[in-house]
Amino acid sequence: MLEKLFSLAMASVLAGSMSAQTDTLWMVPGGVTLGGDTLAALRFCATPQFQASNETLDGSLSSVFVVNGDSVAHELAWTAEEGTTWTVAPGASVELDMSGLGDATNRLWSNTERGQTLGLSTMLRSGWDDLPHYEWNLNEWDPAETWSLAAGGSLDPSAAYVPRQFTINDRNFPNTLADTSSYVQTSVGEAVYISIVNQGRMDQVLHFHGYHVDMLQSSAHENRVGWSKDTVPVKAGERVVVRLDPNQPGEYPVHAHNLVAVTNAGFYPGGMITFLNVAP
Repeated sequence: MLEKLFSLAMASVLAGSMSAQTDTLWMVPGGVTLGGDTLAALRFCATPQFQASNETLDGSLSSVFVVNGDSVAHELAWTAEEGTTWTVAPGASVELDMSGLGDATNRLWSNTERGQTLGLSTMLRSGWDDLPHYEWNLNEWDPAETWSLAAGGSLDPSAAYVPRQFTINDRNFPNTLADTSSYVQTSVGEAVYISIVNQGRMDQVLHFHGYHVDMLQSSAHENRVGWSKDTVPVKAGERVVVRLDPNQPGEYPVHAHNLVAVTNAGFYPGGMITFLNVAP
């Protein structure tokens, strides 16, 4: 039955893809292992097959079709159209217009409790394409919550929120160093952009060793655009874009400035740590 729904959804996708520069994202359930924990998960994927990390949207596209491969409906929201949501039933699809976004990093996510808890969230990078552009999707996870929501349960609003795993692009350290989309590799004098989106429920603060970065976008702190900083707060749901102009060689860490967020199930080092690898 699900395969038939996929076929119907794809027929709609193909009919709409006669216009140039369209793509498709699939909402796919599955499971991941992080720091010794197993978690139920939902991801935006490039195909109907589950992938461990959410797919990042390419801002050069004019539109994207989002197909719901989950067993329940999801309410999608994205920051390019504030205040607008789309309810997508199982097997159905919705087309999002991505034209005319300019230099901006936006966020796409499921507004449902199930979607948020299982990590159905990603970013759309547009503009700022004259230099290499890296992406850091931040999130945190309580394995027990993911399994409860995957089984059709709901969260207890009075319960303490104590996540055990913390990730960049759905990976925790040291696996972040194997991710070419987040592990920055450049040379002295070769600038790069980094888009950062906090997809989780906790506010985070990232600290850069070795360099300051220039703030190009800060959706929750617009007054900080133009600042040069080595410590960047990223509130829950916030989108930040920075430019790194490396002036010295070396390998320098970037990490969350919250001790629990740099652990894997309480063991240090782990969690939200990556590196800037700058050649001479």
